[in-house]
Amino acid sequence: MADWIRRFLLAIVGTLVVTGSLRPSLAHAGWFADTMIDPGDGQLDASKYLAEKRGFLPVPIIITEPAVGYGLGVAAVFFHDPLAGKTKPGEEFNPNPDRDGNLKPPSVSALFGGYTENDTWFAGAAHFGVWKDDTVRYTGVLARANVNMKFYGLDSGGLLGDRPIKFNTEGDYLLQQLLFRIRESNFLAGLKYSYLKTDNTFNTSSLLPGLGLPDITFSSTSAGLGAVFHYENLDNTVTPGRGLKAELSAINYGATWGGDSDFNKYRLFANYWFPIKPDWVIGLRADGSAVTDNPPFYEYPFIDMRGIPAMRYQGEETLVGEVEARYDVTPRWSILGFIGTGKAFSDRGRGDSTTVVSKGVGFRYLTARRFGLRAGIDVAWGPEDTAFYIQVGSAWSR
Repeated sequence: MADWIRRFLLAIVGTLVVTGSLRPSLAHAGWFADTMIDPGDGQLDASKYLAEKRGFLPVPIIITEPAVGYGLGVAAVFFHDPLAGKTKPGEEFNPNPDRDGNLKPPSVSALFGGYTENDTWFAGAAHFGVWKDDTVRYTGVLARANVNMKFYGLDSGGLLGDRPIKFNTEGDYLLQQLLFRIRESNFLAGLKYSYLKTDNTFNTSSLLPGLGLPDITFSSTSAGLGAVFHYENLDNTVTPGRGLKAELSAINYGATWGGDSDFNKYRLFANYWFPIKPDWVIGLRADGSAVTDNPPFYEYPFIDMRGIPAMRYQGEETLVGEVEARYDVTPRWSILGFIGTGKAFSDRGRGDSTTVVSKGVGFRYLTARRFGLRAGIDVAWGPEDTAFYIQVGSAWSR
């Protein structure tokens, strides 16, 4: 599943379970006991509900991104098939695994929208299609957003590092991605097209108050086409306990594809999980991104870690490394700790950006045992602030 759609849909499912929005009225207590209680241990569990669910599912979205503040949203998700696979109405839960025993993802469509406390909003539609027995995967997104954030420049030790410029970006986004499985392997390869047209306003008075400087406004369009190579052999795609997920992408942006800036963008990441004891799982993450030439300011990569606001540390190249340890206290409840470091490099500032470290703790509840889906909350301490996140599945599912 494409990274953005995977994270979005997992967040929806987790919000349903964590907030209890699946709970029916007392008049339907019998349905709740039959559908939402695991007969094995008598605990709350959404496995049967998710396995048999098809059709529309309205769900809330909880936003906790530090860069835009807390917010709420709603999504109308349409499951073309239940998570258990293609089953006829009335059939019992009967998972439809692939050759490695993993459940094949369903085709899913969604309409979504949200609003945050700093007046950022977004709305759009998305579709994730699984075709030809999961040998072809399609991702499509069409969205519009109005985002209010701060720009810290490409050198965190420079002027903007201490006094960032507030900016507003309003724009339209289109994503098209098509991946093909290579024979019957764990490798997928294909093409990705991205289009983003924006109108941008920089509030220079936030940099030098009292001088009456006019706002800087400009429009920009970035459009690119490139190749994506993906490998995945996880034992569980939502909350892995063993296996590797890696991806390499190389995208060329320019007038050829409908943009007004010529540049290239590259990303290589690898996430690896392995157990050291029956109740202990260690996760390792390495992530590197780079751009060349002259991309728009919002296309520069940034350090993406829990505890670090989006776009806080940008550069022409970024490197991130993280370690996470999870301990299963009981079959249902887990605790975890994590620590990571990141660095953004730039030839345009006074020097390399400062290396930053983020660390934190969290907990998980096994919300859907048959799918291995764990949801919970993380608290992270970054160099400037403390943030909390509602997590569904792995925090690295992006």
